[in-house]
Order: sequence, then structure tokens, then C-alpha cells
Amino acid sequence: MDLSFLDKSSNVTPLLVKLYDSQQLDNLAKDEKPIARAELTSAVSELLDMDLSPREGELIADVLIGLMRQAELDLREALAEKLSLVENVPLRLVLQLTNDEIDVAGPMLSRSPVLGDLDLIYTIKSKGPAYWQAIAKREEMSNQVINLLTDTRDLDTAITLAKNEQITLTEHAVVVMSDMAQKSDDLAMPLLRRDEVTSDVAKKLFNFVGEQVKAYITEEYGVQAGSIADSVDEVIVELVEANRAVSEFAPTENMLKAADRYKEKGLLTSKLMLGTLRRGQIQAFVAQFAKFSGLNAETTLEIMSQSSGQGLAVACKAYELSKEDFVSIFLLTNRIRNSGRMVDLNDLSKAINYFTKIKSNVARGIIENSSQNIPA
Repeated sequence: MDLSFLDKSSNVTPLLVKLYDSQQLDNLAKDEKPIARAELTSAVSELLDMDLSPREGELIADVLIGLMRQAELDLREALAEKLSLVENVPLRLVLQLTNDEIDVAGPMLSRSPVLGDLDLIYTIKSKGPAYWQAIAKREEMSNQVINLLTDTRDLDTAITLAKNEQITLTEHAVVVMSDMAQKSDDLAMPLLRRDEVTSDVAKKLFNFVGEQVKAYITEEYGVQAGSIADSVDEVIVELVEANRAVSEFAPTENMLKAADRYKEKGLLTSKLMLGTLRRGQIQAFVAQFAKFSGLNAETTLEIMSQSSGQGLAVACKAYELSKEDFVSIFLLTNRIRNSGRMVDLNDLSKAINYFTKIKSNVARGIIENSSQNIPA
């Protein structure tokens, strides 16, 4: 190491000597030597925190690059973690680290303020998915970098971008990612939570995603066709005109008495009713729900038979069942509505949307009004 150009008063000289000695220690230690590693990382940090002349900066870059080439992986990882937050690291050293194994390159690509757009673009074009995903974590990215990452169409990179709340996705990125999300709920959910996603994008996704994501789209992006008042009238009419040809599911007198006993003992809960439904005992469930809600069995069965599910949504909201319980009841009573056919997802979405928006006191009012119009 030629330090002859440094004058004797230079603060850099003793640190470079310390760095060199630490490097020798580390080269001698094939097993882990925490003391030597701590000394080395400390010396590097001290050097980079100093006010250096251009020539001193170049010398330090040379020394550190040489060190990186010889150091063990865990030491390179430790140095990369430290240097990823430092602003005055020589670019040559940063690039050396970003071209290393991903465990070393990751912190630099995710955080280093030294890297510019051209450096990031080069990495995207020359490296693989693990490096793209590291870049996708950056808190600041240009539109060009965001678009290039999106155009890789790597699912994990897209998910990382969607979860990165520090950046603003471009219109191009949203379009590409929404196409990808049609095949991945893991991408669809974080993407839908972003402000950049419009209701048009959400509607486009609706037909491709799973039930949990559909429910989220319905709740966050759904638009009511009419006012709550219109829906109230609709439900009352449905309750009066509901198809009564569902006698096979009507509960027996003994089932109603058993439900009464459960209620008297304080055991008639949503958990008990859902357990009955999951065992396929629909008649017993109708009896239990009737006693739970205070409705008669005929009215309860009519509510269950509505294809829209709005009557059931009203009844569940009126008696303060959770949304999860309502969805379970709607799905498990499908036999009453559709004679064993598949659940209509549009009906489910409308019912969930209605359940979400209607207030408990309004729901109770609907039940009271409709009960007056339905013959006992």
C-alpha cells in the first residue's frame, strides 16, 4: 500500500493502516472472527465519514474494492448493510457490491442513495428476479425504473412494487400489474389497496379473482345502483312475494321446540347455527334462525330463498351477526335458492355490498315493516 503522497498530518493515513491490518487479520481467519470484522467495519465507516480529497477518495475505493474481492460472504454482507445508508460511498465501490451475490447486493439496491437511474436500469437488464425485487423496495424510483421493473412481468417483483407505499405507480405499471393480477390474488389484493387503482381496474379484475378479493372489491369499489330507500322498498316487496315452493326445507315442530330450548339456555348462538348448517341440517338451521331472530319459520325460509340474498343480509345485520357469519350462511343455504346449483357470484357480491352498507337500525326497521306485510 503506497501512502507516500499523504503528508504526515493526514487523518487518513492511520485509518488506512488500521484497515490494512484488519484485512490481514481477516484473511488469516478462515473461521469467524467477530473482533476482526467489527474492527474492519468500524475502520471503513470512519473512512467514509471523513472529508476526503478526490485522490484520497480514489485510494480508499481501490483499497475497499480489493478488500471486497477477498472478504468472506458474511463480511461483505455486513459491509453492504452499513454502506447502503451512506451517501458518500464511492460509486465504484457501490457498483462492486451491487454486482455481488444477492445477499450482498440486496441492501445496496434497496437503499443506497448513490445509485442513479442508469445504474438501476443496467442492473434490471443484466440481472435476474432477486435483484429486481431488491430494487422494487426502494423508497424513491423514477417512472422509467418502475416501468422497467413492471415490464419484467416477474410476479414477486410486481407484488413488491404493489406493497411499496413510498412510490407512486405509473399508469403503465397499473395496467401491466392488473393484467398479471388476474392470475394472482397475492398481487391483486395489495394492488387494489393503492390509490392509483381506479374503479374501472377493480371491475376488470372482479371476474378473475378469488372470493376474498371479490368481497374486498365489492366493499371498497362497489357502487349502489340506487339509494338505500329504494333498496328498502325492494326488500319489502321481495319478502312479500318470495317463492314459497321451498317446503322441503321447512322445519318440523320438534326442531322448533329444540331451537326454543337452546334459546332458553342461552346456547342459540351464531356458532351453534353455523355448526348445524355445516353438517347439512338445513331444516334445523331454519328453525334455529327463526327462534334467534324472532321471525316465524315461514318468513325465515322466504328470506333464505331470495336469490339476491338481500333479505338474509337485512336479517343478519338487524340481529348484528358479523359479515363473515353472513357470508357463510349465504353460501351454506344455497341449496334453498338454487336447488344445488353453484352459487351465483354476482348475487353474492350484491348481498355482501348490501350487508356492508346498510345500518343495523335501518335493517331492524325493514324487518319490522316487512313482517307487517307477510301473513302469519
